[in-house]
Amino acid sequence: MSVPPQTFVPTLIAIQFVAFGWRLNREIAKGDNGNITWLPLPDYLNLVSLLAVIFCCLAAPVVLGDFGRTAKTTLTAAYVLIAFHPVSAAAHYRLLFSKKGRTIYSEMNRDIPWITDQEIFTVMVSVIFAVIVGCVTWHAVGVR
Repeated sequence: MSVPPQTFVPTLIAIQFVAFGWRLNREIAKGDNGNITWLPLPDYLNLVSLLAVIFCCLAAPVVLGDFGRTAKTTLTAAYVLIAFHPVSAAAHYRLLFSKKGRTIYSEMNRDIPWITDQEIFTVMVSVIFAVIVGCVTWHAVGVR
């Protein structure tokens, strides 16, 4: 029994909305307390992925009448990106490979950066995996 891939689209969109909504709630609270607010790179990546899923996996299939190669490739790559999102968020707060966490910046009298070294690494890994999975999907769907 095969499950149609389009059944996974609503779940993915819900997860992407929750991840983005969590960030917005956090930043709104920080802004209300007078702190500087911004969106880290993983959240921009999530937002771009969300828009790609809406366009390629919802709008295009409705217009074209087919959940084709592009939609399947977008879906798989987007799932990889959202799977890495919590890891990249942890890297943003330097929770992965650092005992000092974000306190390292106050010790060095530096502002907290928009992107940390750990975050650069995890975002690069997530994009590389998404590209690999997307390419594999693209070629696998094309073979059929």
